[in-house]
Order: sequence, then structure tokens, then C-alpha cells
Amino acid sequence: MRRSGSTEFRVLGAAFLAFSAAVGAGWLYGFDLWTLRAAQERTYGALDAVSNLLSSFGSPQTTAAALVVLAAGLWLYGRRSLAVRLVLVFVAASLVEVAMKYLLPQAPMPEGISRSSGHSPLVELAYPYPYPSGHMLRAVIVFGAAYLLVENGLLRTGVVLLLAVMALSRVYLGVHWTTDLVGGALLGAAGLAWAFRARNGERKRSRKLWR
Repeated sequence: MRRSGSTEFRVLGAAFLAFSAAVGAGWLYGFDLWTLRAAQERTYGALDAVSNLLSSFGSPQTTAAALVVLAAGLWLYGRRSLAVRLVLVFVAASLVEVAMKYLLPQAPMPEGISRSSGHSPLVELAYPYPYPSGHMLRAVIVFGAAYLLVENGLLRTGVVLLLAVMALSRVYLGVHWTTDLVGGALLGAAGLAWAFRARNGERKRSRKLWR
């Protein structure tokens, strides 16, 4: 993603809105059922434990703690504007997530299939709809920011793999539809594009945190 993220923000924002409309209209329900059945065809206790561990990387507690560390590092490094924008994006996107889970009529997950061990937040709300995935949204914002800030191929590969297996774990555990995860990823990516957009003169002053 380039630093001039205004174009990416508009494209990703439009993609999120279009995808959300398709989900709300029920056009992707057959795909969701197919992927859920494929993921639930065989389940294993050890894989459940690993999947719950992977899911924890997108929990409110883990991502909020990671965001605080990341924002503090940016602040101390002199990139205070970016630190503030990342916090604003995290909060705003989370509010959009909550609103959509009350407003967008995505089919609820079938009862009795969830094998999630929890990771309950301090305040837990009962949402009528599962779209979009908050775990995916938060993980994309926090770990995606690390991806953009660190010019290290190994670390970037690790971030991509972490996001991918975390998404798979949510479907495998029966917590989310596949479209919930895609929607969360699109919303998180749009937020990142906004947070990393360039301002006048910022590009000349900016440097990477680590190389």
C-alpha cells in the first residue's frame, strides 16, 4: 500500500459497502454454508485448541494491548499523527462493526456448532447478526499496521500467515461465516488506508520504524 492512501481508502471503502450489501441481500449465503460444512467436516480436539489460540490474536484484549504498544512506539519515535490516526481508526471501525451487527441482516450461525473457548471481553454484547468479524477487523488494523511499518520480508510473511490462519480458525470453530471474515478484513484494510494516508510534507519527513 502506498503512503498516499486516499485512493486505496475509497476503493476499499466502496468494496466493503458493496460486499456488505451482497451479504445483507443473502446472495452469498450458499457460499457460506458450503465453506462452513467443509471446515466442519472433520474436527479434532488438538486442532480446536490450536484454533482457539490463533483466534486469541484477534480478541479485544490482545489487539487493544498491541495497539497501545504500537501507538506508544510511534509517539516516542515522533510519528504522533500516525499514532493518533491508528487509535481513531481502531475505535471508529469497532463502532461500525457493532452498528452493523445490529443492522445488517446476515443469517446467524447455526446453534450448537461453536467450539470457541471464549476470550470474552470485559463488556460482552449479544449481537443479533455476526457480520462483520470483529476479530478479523481488529487484527487487520493492528498487525496490518506492523506489516506496513516494518521492512522485513520474514516478519511480513508471518503477519500474512497469521491473519490467514486466524481467519480459518474462526470458520473451523463455527464462530463466523466466511463472509464475516472477508467483511472484517475489508473494513480493517480501508481503515488502514485512511490511517496511512499522506499529508502535506509528511512523506518527506517520514521514516520506517525498523529495517
